[in-house]
Amino acid sequence: MGRDLTLGIEEEYQICDARSGDLAPGIERLLAAAPPGLRQRLSYELLHTVLESNTAVADTVEDATAKLADLRRQLFALAEPLELALGLSGTHPFANWRAQRFVDTPDYQWVGDQLRYLALRNLSFGLHVHVGVDDPEARVSVTNRLRRWMAPLLALSASSPFLEGVVTGFQSIRTQVFGSFPRTGFPPVFRSHADYMAAIAALVAAGSITKPRQVWWNVRPRETFRTVEVRVMDVQLSLRRVRGFAAVAQALVAAHLREIRDGLGEQDLREAFLSDALFKAMRFGLEARIPDAVNGSPRTMRDAVEEMLEWALPAASELGTEADLSILEEILERGTEADTQLELLREVDDISRVQLRLLERAREEVAAPSAT
Repeated sequence: MGRDLTLGIEEEYQICDARSGDLAPGIERLLAAAPPGLRQRLSYELLHTVLESNTAVADTVEDATAKLADLRRQLFALAEPLELALGLSGTHPFANWRAQRFVDTPDYQWVGDQLRYLALRNLSFGLHVHVGVDDPEARVSVTNRLRRWMAPLLALSASSPFLEGVVTGFQSIRTQVFGSFPRTGFPPVFRSHADYMAAIAALVAAGSITKPRQVWWNVRPRETFRTVEVRVMDVQLSLRRVRGFAAVAQALVAAHLREIRDGLGEQDLREAFLSDALFKAMRFGLEARIPDAVNGSPRTMRDAVEEMLEWALPAASELGTEADLSILEEILERGTEADTQLELLREVDDISRVQLRLLERAREEVAAPSAT
């Protein structure tokens, strides 16, 4: 990928039985049915009930969003004759982890063997945004700096209040479930690119990982693509909201690259405060009260979101994506996708019916992306 500020978007989809809404082991059928051009944009995830898509490299947020919209249309058309439906929420609301199986590839069989119960329970689905950062030293420094914004991004993107038929009380139970894996959460601060590569080499030498992508931090450098990958967000049903998250990720990276060029050092972000804010984003979402990442002073999550958007705004204006940041402002007013799911439950009083309604809304969204 490379080149500063290019974009790529990855989404993880639930593969569901179209009638019941439950997870269905359909990955092999979907991949077999995909024409070659589409197949190269798809990949396995750990379980037979998960499909990942990835866009081709895009120069702009508009182009990345258009590529993702086209991928979604093709995938939903592929799934329908197979009597499958694709879900777009951060967790499956009621699926049983005991029914899951690992995909039969060497990489994922290795991960499954390492993680066993933790991996089978990982019925979670994320949104990842890659932003090109060509210089390796800048990639590492930008990753260090972006840690400040992970809790606000999670609070805005939360879309997983249910798990295994339980109303969990969390806005993003996905983050807690996936966070049971090793090498998740916040990356450590790396002093240099060499420091980062030495850490990866040590993990490989110890047999902890077989390749760098098995380090699953919520933001990480990706050497293969020469990107910084922002991985903290729950998957979004709304394509418009995906556009907002792609825009803010790109603008934040651009702003941090400007800091580096201007010779500004990294802030001392306190791990205890970052971790506390991330947990509160999982649990309380936008209604959390959190410590400031630098000085620990109390503030609201909404204030942290506003600070992030204001800080990203000059870069977004230069990139022509200022209007896209306003999409995230609207979430502060209208609520998250987790809020929408909880409202659905109040309407229908049945989690299985919530899932069927969400699958229906996903089909409608793909057919005609909404303005919300």
